[in-house]
Amino acid sequence: MPIRAYCTICSDFFDNSKDVAAIHCGHTFHYVCLLQWFQSAPSKTCPQCRKQVSTRHIINKLFFDIAPEDDGTPVDPESLQNELDRMKAVLSVKEKEWKDKQKSVDTLKDTIERQKKDLDKVRKEIGDKEMLCSVLRKQMNFLESQKNDGQAAKEEAKRLRVKMKTYESLDVVLQGQRSEVEAMITDMGVGQSAVEQLSIYCISLKKEYENLKESKKSTNEMCEKLKRELISSNSKLQKATKETNRMKEDMKALQNDLSNADKEITSLKKKVEILQRTLSTPTRTNEAISRLVFESPAPLELKPPGHGPMTDSQEIDLNLTFDVNTPEQVEKKPVQVPSKKIRLDPSATLSKNMENAHGRSNGRVKEDDVMGPMLMNSLLFRKNAFGSMLGPCKFGTVRSGYDGLGGRAKFIQPSPLSEIRPLATKSKRKKVSRPVTSKPTSSLTTLDGFLE
Repeated sequence: MPIRAYCTICSDFFDNSKDVAAIHCGHTFHYVCLLQWFQSAPSKTCPQCRKQVSTRHIINKLFFDIAPEDDGTPVDPESLQNELDRMKAVLSVKEKEWKDKQKSVDTLKDTIERQKKDLDKVRKEIGDKEMLCSVLRKQMNFLESQKNDGQAAKEEAKRLRVKMKTYESLDVVLQGQRSEVEAMITDMGVGQSAVEQLSIYCISLKKEYENLKESKKSTNEMCEKLKRELISSNSKLQKATKETNRMKEDMKALQNDLSNADKEITSLKKKVEILQRTLSTPTRTNEAISRLVFESPAPLELKPPGHGPMTDSQEIDLNLTFDVNTPEQVEKKPVQVPSKKIRLDPSATLSKNMENAHGRSNGRVKEDDVMGPMLMNSLLFRKNAFGSMLGPCKFGTVRSGYDGLGGRAKFIQPSPLSEIRPLATKSKRKKVSRPVTSKPTSSLTTLDGFLE
């Protein structure tokens, strides 16, 4: 049975490809493996029995005589086994490498997917960065323009500082004290710049002197103009003061006339109410008088006498009723007048009322005395006039109503002869006081002799 020895260091069988070495303890190894062992081990011992050895005890090469086989072909099973083991080792290494490569491939695939995602993300970031770069580029251009503007502003400020310093010096020269000006000129020193500065000061002083002369001239002219305007304004003020005082006096007189007129209007309203109640009897004369009062322009002198005494301290109650006995009509020869038309008494006009506001109560009594003859001379008390008055009524009331076309229009509605229109009453009544009459009550006429 052949000996199948192997190296305990590399676990390969001995063959003819590698040298076999031995040490004094009798163990055999591959010479290359034994040298590597001695170089790597901390102490030189036998790898099999751990005895101390040295390189001097190594037998470098052993020779084995192998008997030939029957078929004449030398068979080296150790070599075959070594080759098989080597192939298995290579196969295992290749399988391991294949697995590692497969893992690497999977890892690379994952890495590729991740790199694709990262690439898209990076592309998006690159787009954002490019947009940001464009914005920053525009901002940089704007900042450069701002920088240029700032630089120009700095240069302008520097130039203005120099100019302001020059103006300050000019202000000191123009408005400062003599000592300040002398000190400033002394500090300027001697030189071309000092001469130029002094020439600028001289020119400025000359211009300021000319301006002051012009200003003085215009100021004097303005002063003279203002004096003339002041004199004119004073005269106008005096005239306006006189006119104001006169207007105040006229206003007071007009207010007095207005109050007297209001009182007279209230008294006339009361008289009209009394006259309406007096003429409530449906007679032909009363109807004619009613039409004269309500449908024709009533004359200014048509004022019936007052009923009872009235004083300034008394208040007129418009709701007060009176028991008035209507007298019977007595025929009386009318007084002849030059014209059929009723003429107004000039003493009853508005101008005389404004001039004679204090004598209005005396004029009212005179008008009551004239009322009787005036009514007797009117057409109402003539026999020839009653026939024409009783004819169809041509006067009427102006009313407004629908015109049948979707709008409104005004039309005249005739009123019957016997209709007596009531007076329009005000929603709000004011208390009016009558002035005290100077004449006694017995001198006033009453309604008893109104139609006589």
